[in-house]
Amino acid sequence: MRMLTIIGGVLMLLTGIFCFINPGQTFLAIAFVIGLVMVLNGLIHICAYMMGRGLNNKGDNNGWILTDALITLLLGILVLCNQLVADTAIPLVFGMWVLVSGILRIEAATHINLERKRENFRITMITGVMTVVVGLFGFINPLVMFLSTVVLMGFFMVMQGINIIELGIDMPHQRKAYVKIYKRKREPVRITPEEETEEKVQERLQAKREEEINAVIGDIHAKL
Repeated sequence: MRMLTIIGGVLMLLTGIFCFINPGQTFLAIAFVIGLVMVLNGLIHICAYMMGRGLNNKGDNNGWILTDALITLLLGILVLCNQLVADTAIPLVFGMWVLVSGILRIEAATHINLERKRENFRITMITGVMTVVVGLFGFINPLVMFLSTVVLMGFFMVMQGINIIELGIDMPHQRKAYVKIYKRKREPVRITPEEETEEKVQERLQAKREEEINAVIGDIHAKL
């Protein structure tokens, strides 16, 4: 899931670059691309939250991931359904989206253990503050009038892409433990009829039981 999160962030980042490359386009012309990327990221974050809950709530997995995912998903659906058509409302709506994401990111940084993950805390806090600053751009009227809606969307998408990539890199994960079983080879006990005793019979039976147990354990680990 970490890799999917990073891929989602890269898609968001590329969408922002696409907006910069096409500043003369209208928002409606690129709305499908923006909405689709947002919906994909929302779904990925929801899955990441659910999988994080399945790891006994270990790591820095908090409810802010789900909150941000739901906001992104709902806003993406609105964009795909062409519910945002007014150029004056688009900067405010997306600015609010980025602003809330930044605030949630800062809130997540407060849950990071400073003693064990000091560098992680700094990066998360810096990313959150930068996201908040970019989100405030949508509320600055002179800037909104100076920049086209598509270029402003480029700033929003690039910042969110960086935010998501950083989230994916720092996302807690568990490595699958591979256990290799070493079987002790036992040489067959050769017994002549003259040497047949109760101890020898028990030794052969014990060796046979151990071989059967090792075979069962090997089959179980092969299926995992």
